[in-house]
Amino acid sequence: MTSAPSVQGLTLPCPRAREGSPIWMRIVKGVQEVRRFMDTLEQALGSLRASTGAPALDDLEDKVWSRVRHARADAASERQWRRAQVLAACLALVTGVALGGAEATALMRTAQPSASLTAPALAPSQLLEGRG
Repeated sequence: MTSAPSVQGLTLPCPRAREGSPIWMRIVKGVQEVRRFMDTLEQALGSLRASTGAPALDDLEDKVWSRVRHARADAASERQWRRAQVLAACLALVTGVALGGAEATALMRTAQPSASLTAPALAPSQLLEGRG
């Protein structure tokens, strides 16, 4: 088995890759595309290295700590507001129970005594049959 022509020093073990064959032409074309891509990449990286327009990071730490302090202050005020809301809800509940109990007590005191259904003559079964 003879080795195929080399591309930049690499010997290709493909016996069908002879100079002028379609496989050889495809390999050469692929190598050219890779070289072109690498050249473009090197140019892009070079221009990035040469640019001095990096964003100013001088006061980045101060900005971050300012946002952290602001978030902590918001959380503290939210906790205080939550306490006020719970206190208001508890006060409304206690007031409602107390006033409802007072209203029910007053209503029971003024209500007329009703007939008790414990007497055998007033039992519902007796009243329905017409015995009462």
